[in-house]
Amino acid sequence: MKKKNVILLMASLLITSFSVFAEAEVQEKSPSKESIQSNILTIYKDATLIQQIRSISTETGKGGSFQGIPNSICPESFMISSATKEPGFEISGFSLASAAAGAPDLGVTLSFKNTTSNLLKEIQLLYLFKNLDWHIDYALYFSPNYEDVKLNAWIEVNNKTGVAFPKAQIQFIDCLVPASFAPLYPSGDSSQTDTQFSHKNDVLTPFDSAHAYVYDQLVDIPANGAKRISWVNSQAIKAKQDYRVFVGGTYLKDMEGKPAHPLIETWISFQNTKEQTLGCPLPKGETTLYHGDEKGAIEVLGKAFIPHTPVGQEVSVKIPATQAEKSFSATNDNKALRTFETELEQTEFKKLSDKITESSYRLNLKNKANLPITIRVTLDLPQGEWTVVRENISHQQNGEHQVFWTIQIGANSEVDLKYRVRLIRD
Repeated sequence: MKKKNVILLMASLLITSFSVFAEAEVQEKSPSKESIQSNILTIYKDATLIQQIRSISTETGKGGSFQGIPNSICPESFMISSATKEPGFEISGFSLASAAAGAPDLGVTLSFKNTTSNLLKEIQLLYLFKNLDWHIDYALYFSPNYEDVKLNAWIEVNNKTGVAFPKAQIQFIDCLVPASFAPLYPSGDSSQTDTQFSHKNDVLTPFDSAHAYVYDQLVDIPANGAKRISWVNSQAIKAKQDYRVFVGGTYLKDMEGKPAHPLIETWISFQNTKEQTLGCPLPKGETTLYHGDEKGAIEVLGKAFIPHTPVGQEVSVKIPATQAEKSFSATNDNKALRTFETELEQTEFKKLSDKITESSYRLNLKNKANLPITIRVTLDLPQGEWTVVRENISHQQNGEHQVFWTIQIGANSEVDLKYRVRLIRD
């Protein structure tokens, strides 16, 4: 019995030793989270820029190595340097190779000049890679009277690289990687702008782009799969409903004397301000619309689009045409919608040069209902210079390329809006 027990004990020790050895092999091939000191990700629509600081052990006369580089890397963008700027420490070369057969990552082997001792070194990596994407999803809930709104927004980061990014600082850029670009994180003080967040520890400085969005917390991005990040969660937004007629687009070209009948649309609007429990830039994206009635029932109105909206500007969403009349039946406004008529006439069109046009319009707004109605006539203008040469009702401006007129029309009445516009196209 004693001999049998000794044999079993030796077998157990052998198995344990083999397990420890196997685990050490796996750990050697898979970089530990502790070796990554910082991750900064700038996620564009077609690629991601990573700025990473790693700690690696150097071996006298041999250099060092590490793993965890996505095999979707753009090799020509790879940049490596010493993060500590230690005197006498210089990287003389590196190589990129597959970490293992079928592995999603690459390994890096470094060689150094003047390395005379085994030390822990910090190195900085900078490179572009693909297969890390992002988009934003919105959900809007309207109260029965459409005066109170709840808004949720989630940014989804979809990682298909097979490599995890622990404790990452993230900046989302709603554009493609430019052909040439300056450093994204210059030295100096950071300050918050209306078009982006700054990191709470001022690690990330403002990016010179109107459509840059910086998340203010560290995020662990898993190796495969999606990570959803809460961007907005506002429960007490005050909104207003209005009716709009759009007179831009094809109406700015030569209409050849043919009158048009722009549709009346139903919109819900609110201000993107801190007072509205918002106050952060909103990336463009699609939103699902919900409406609750007085009895607590909820209906789905459909989908709408939220454009990029900086802090301080108005957020407006269009109620789908199939739901607009039904949605406002409780207020009797559907009757006004059914009995409202429009007619747009281009009274003059002049082509002053290849790039300059000037045209005059008369928009007839006819309310045939027994209820007054307020209409917002919106003119979206193309890129370039523009001037409202004259008008019979004063306009307001929303952003650089949109003007609008707010017109009140009494019951069984009509109003003519007359205006002349000069366009200088780019």
